[in-house]
Amino acid sequence: MEKWLKPLAVLATLVMFIVMVAGSLVTKTDSGLGCGNDWPLCNGKWVPEYTLASIIEYTHRLITGIAGIIVLLFSVMCWRFYRGNQEVRNLALFGMFFIVLESILGASAVIWPQSSAVLALHFGFSLLAFTGVFLLTGFVLQRDRMEGMVQAEAPKGFRNWIWGVTIYAYGVVYLGAYVRHTGSSMACSDWPLCQGKLIPELSGQTGIHFAHRLGAMLLLILMLINLIYAVKHFKETRRDLYGASVIAFVLVVLQVFSGGFVVLFQLHLYATLLHSMIITILFGVICYMCLQSLKSPQLKMPRKK
Repeated sequence: MEKWLKPLAVLATLVMFIVMVAGSLVTKTDSGLGCGNDWPLCNGKWVPEYTLASIIEYTHRLITGIAGIIVLLFSVMCWRFYRGNQEVRNLALFGMFFIVLESILGASAVIWPQSSAVLALHFGFSLLAFTGVFLLTGFVLQRDRMEGMVQAEAPKGFRNWIWGVTIYAYGVVYLGAYVRHTGSSMACSDWPLCQGKLIPELSGQTGIHFAHRLGAMLLLILMLINLIYAVKHFKETRRDLYGASVIAFVLVVLQVFSGGFVVLFQLHLYATLLHSMIITILFGVICYMCLQSLKSPQLKMPRKK
């Protein structure tokens, strides 16, 4: 089992990442109803018609189903191999719960019309499902090195800080999804200004878009503060938190610029997908810091069974 666990962990994370990209592709191409109001069939058929929208939507459903099977297998193997480990159990349940939840929400969005606010939750739940698998993969890949990385306990103030930042980051992600589903992505037609102004008219779609920009800029500042703290306090004793802080800051900078590219390239498909890819990885890294902030060098890792 140990021989296959690490490759399966990487595969599970990769396939969940593909699910995220495929979901963004569905939204970008307006293919959400490419199969009509049928689910799990596609326009009443198991094999969809050869139209671009139906193929994109049906492929997304197929990938999600395959991902669910792989993640279930990965979760069960982790549960058995690390029997009695509460962290593994919680992460496995967390990932599977949100995979099921986002699948139900996706199906309901097809069968029954949903508001933009509800549709934005679909990306949010998918992100949580990916994060659960991402964190479980991190546990499997880093378990043997964890003792060397965690040589001091993270201060309580930092734990509260990073958990607060994570909740805020999730809000920024949700707002970004809301921007897409309300058709507000080009409400500010230039970047970094909005309608040629530093502060535009804050109403309608422009207000929604500008609020997301402000949220992203504040997240950048928070990640900079986090990096400065990590450099001062974690470089020697908490290499896990230090390394994640560096990666998170680089990703949030890339995320801000990729958001600018979305506007400057007028919603080009590649720019939009890149924006979704970066935020997916960034949120996973931030959640990794949350989880690691709870760990102490005094805690002994359970033996393999």
